[in-house]
Amino acid sequence: MKNILIPSTLQSDTINAVKTAIQSSNGEQCQLILMLLADIPDTFSSASLLRNINTGLNTTQENVLEMCRQIILESKNCSLKIHHQYGISSPVFKNLMEHFTIGLTIITPSFKASKKKINSFCVQIISNSKCPILHTNANFEEEIFSQALYLKNSDSSLPTEDLQAYVNTLFSLKIVSETKTNESEPFLTDTIAKNNINILIETRKPKKLKLLKKEKAALNELLGLPVLSLYEEVS
Repeated sequence: MKNILIPSTLQSDTINAVKTAIQSSNGEQCQLILMLLADIPDTFSSASLLRNINTGLNTTQENVLEMCRQIILESKNCSLKIHHQYGISSPVFKNLMEHFTIGLTIITPSFKASKKKINSFCVQIISNSKCPILHTNANFEEEIFSQALYLKNSDSSLPTEDLQAYVNTLFSLKIVSETKTNESEPFLTDTIAKNNINILIETRKPKKLKLLKKEKAALNELLGLPVLSLYEEVS
């Protein structure tokens, strides 16, 4: 397992994301990069710039950060790095991924729901990257994933066997069922219940970035399960 990136607004769901990241490391040495994003102020004054980019954390954020540090200390094999990122773009994000040797990105509901434009734009940039993404959901608690449902896109050319082999480099889980993404929600809910599914798997392809784009509710949010999203060209 390479290092794990968790972009965050330091809400409580970050704690479970850190716990899940530790579990996915399988006892191997791993660094968790907790990324906090901020816009670059539009100013020519260096003093004003420093005032704007060092706004500090509120009490809730400080408590979440302290809890994450305590969890890391207890893990023995993982370390935590707080990375403050001012401004974001596709080239900048690519450089970050290479610099920190990121093998998995975990996106929490609070970060995805953030009203800050830089955060929503970052979600789009991450989705266009080739890095595996674990999307958690509102009721998510850290757990050991075991049974997966593969939601196959109609234009996907990736064989399930190859997908299973790639997934096993990230988590020790088994794809026990496969279905099309255009199936009705009741059908998917029934499939999930019958097969004791605790994680969904999907593949994705690049999309055009739109700064003011408002994403519709993702399928994993409707079904109440985390989803592992993999770039289509994984071979």
